Amino acid sequence: MTEDGKTSSDIAVGYPPQRHILRDLQISLEFPRKRRGRVSAPVVPAICTEHGGVHVGIVATLVDVLGGGLVVRSIYPDWLATSNLSVYTRRPVTSGFVTARGSVLRTGRTTVVVEVDIFHETSDSAMLAESMGSATMTFSRLPRRKTTMEIPNESPGKIVFGTEGSGLSRSFLDEIGLQVVDSVAGVLELEMSAYVRNSFHALQGGVVALLTDVAGQQAASVAAGKPMTTRDLTINYLAQGKIGPIRTKASVIRTTTDTALTRVEVIDTGANNRLLTVGMNTAMLAETG
Repeated sequence: MTEDGKTSSDIAVGYPPQRHILRDLQISLEFPRKRRGRVSAPVVPAICTEHGGVHVGIVATLVDVLGGGLVVRSIYPDWLATSNLSVYTRRPVTSGFVTARGSVLRTGRTTVVVEVDIFHETSDSAMLAESMGSATMTFSRLPRRKTTMEIPNESPGKIVFGTEGSGLSRSFLDEIGLQVVDSVAGVLELEMSAYVRNSFHALQGGVVALLTDVAGQQAASVAAGKPMTTRDLTINYLAQGKIGPIRTKASVIRTTTDTALTRVEVIDTGANNRLLTVGMNTAMLAETG
């Protein structure tokens, strides 16, 4: 695979479709080098919590997209699946752009490890980026099959997913169709659709992270008796969710005066309640000032 320095709006032939989360989030990907890359998305109210900061699950989505793009370039013609994702943030990003810069740390026969730094940037290029956190990802390396989607031989150096007419006019949680079943138990439900599927036609890894974010945050707020927002996520991906509805289940493990640690499961109810992920959500007292 070679990079031709051109700009594209697709990762691969036919993906993502014209109506998709990656397009509405207005994500941009750049790969100045084969093993290094950058991802960015504008901060808009639709991707923020009620307290004004970007959902950590959205940040995780950017990290997942960047990591996947880096790994595809490193192991081509093989393919990949996300195994583990950990995101740690200093505080919420509330304006400008949320960006992430990543690099491939290790490429092995069966796994690839990516490290990512997370930043807040303004639209003014003269301003220095502010460090907002970090992330690590582990991917499983999969042999290419006949059904694996095709990547152009000359991979573009930049991918801008946003197209004419894309963007969010309402809350991202509403746009994906997320339903709150039981806020006390952190039970959320999501119907499967092309809008949230990945290249395997399964639930996109970033959406899984968002479910873990919101479910854990809601359960933590109820347990603590005060508004909490997610700061850190650690997610273990066990299986692909393809049928749906997808449902979460949360249990608060520990609370302090200003933090809560919650375990979140994501299951595919249409596949005999198959366990898709197990995640840990660390929430902190919301900044309401």
